[in-house]
Parts: sequence; structure tokens; C-alpha cells
Amino acid sequence: MRALSSIPPLPPEHLEGDSVTLRFATLVPGDAALGFVPYYHFRILVGGTDVGHINLRVGDTEHVLRSAGHIGFEIAAPHRGHRYALSACRALASFARSLSERFILTCDPDNHPSRRTLELLGAAFIDEVSVPMHDPHYARGSRTKLRFEWTP
Repeated sequence: MRALSSIPPLPPEHLEGDSVTLRFATLVPGDAALGFVPYYHFRILVGGTDVGHINLRVGDTEHVLRSAGHIGFEIAAPHRGHRYALSACRALASFARSLSERFILTCDPDNHPSRRTLELLGAAFIDEVSVPMHDPHYARGSRTKLRFEWTP
């Protein structure tokens, strides 16, 4: 994964998917002391309704590679079950490819919807790793993560 230059590339304002539109919201700076990398934050819209968000993290720290992954998404509870996260990942693919050839995606072993999303996306299972005790995911209760590699 390439590191962001001093002036990171901005994504298109909107990215279109088969059932979703991603609206670029902001570029969040990283926090090197915590191992947090900069990330692009997008809102996921379906027919103009905001149903969740997707983040694209740029950089390869222990936090990203073992716990958070390069892509994180959340769909609001009333909108789950429509594969909007999968559509959002696919909509993000063209911009993601402009930053790197491959991405590490993670999920908790018991998060079956996220795991299914990664499998349907075509991400290849790599392994299951322990979450470091100093990682924020550990504090939230995650002890292991399933890791996948995605080549958009």
C-alpha cells in the first residue's frame, strides 16, 4: 500500500454502485502515535436515504493489518439485510485501485454478515489472528480477527 503524500488525492464526490451511491464526506487524518492511518469517510446512500458509512484506511500499521483492516463499514440496523455493504465495497473499488493493488479486510469471527460480505466480495481468507491487547478493538471485546485479502 502506498503511503499518502503530503497532499492526498481526493476521491470523486460521488461513487456509484449497483444499488448505492457513496458520497465523500471527509478525509480524516491519522494518529501515528496510536497506529491510526488517515482514512476516507463516505456516507452510503440508497435513493437519497443515508443507510450507513464506509471508510477506506490508507497505510499499513499493525492496527490496520491485524485489527481494523483497510476497509470498515457499518449499515444502520433498519437497513441491514440488503447487501448494501457489499455494494458499497464494489462502488469503492475503482477509487481503492488508484491507491493500492491489495487490501486487508477484517471481521470478528462471530460477525457472520460481515464475513459473508467479504466472501461475496471475492476476498480470499488469509488467517485468524489475535488482536493485540493494546489495540482499541481489544478494549471493545475483540480477541481475534479473521483476515482476508481483497484485490479490487
